[in-house]
Amino acid sequence: MYNKQLYNQILLSIAIVVFLIVWFLKGGNFDPTIIANIFTAAGITLFIDKIVFKQFIWKLRPDLFYKWLTPCPYLGGKWEGILHSNFVFPDTGEKGDTIPAKIEIIHDFDQISVRMETGKSYSDSYLSGIIANDGKQKFLCYLYANDADQDRDTNPKHDGAVKLRIKHDGELILEGQYFTGRETTGKMEFRRITTKNSHV
Repeated sequence: MYNKQLYNQILLSIAIVVFLIVWFLKGGNFDPTIIANIFTAAGITLFIDKIVFKQFIWKLRPDLFYKWLTPCPYLGGKWEGILHSNFVFPDTGEKGDTIPAKIEIIHDFDQISVRMETGKSYSDSYLSGIIANDGKQKFLCYLYANDADQDRDTNPKHDGAVKLRIKHDGELILEGQYFTGRETTGKMEFRRITTKNSHV
């Protein structure tokens, strides 16, 4: 999801700079108090990492880091789209119509989660990430648990997997396939309508 080597180098550089500043402010002597300087530098760096960057800077402007620190565009927000399922209704023996769906993506700096809702069911990811293939095409992939609001006899709880290609041609589009533990498959396509990075 992000360039870990580069990010760790940045944190290490910050820690060294903080250490040198504290050390010079305390006289620049090599004595036992240098250990306290090391802990001070580590604490300030951890504060910058966990609070300043991940809680404020990333949430305010996540797109600033695309390409040089994160190889994937920011995906957070609400999306609307459709599902095409191969599910066959047992009472009619026919496939259902296209299903309107909404997803909400929480895209933090070092993790991503997906929640989807249709008119009849909802699902939450429990394992998710962004991967790239050999051709550098990027995919949002996740495993999810689904539960139904109604018709649980024909739509029981189940787990599934989703692989969505991230298309970034001016407009972000997510499209791909899903597979379920009920041995059904389908296609999905979503377009983003807001970029707010929080659950409703």
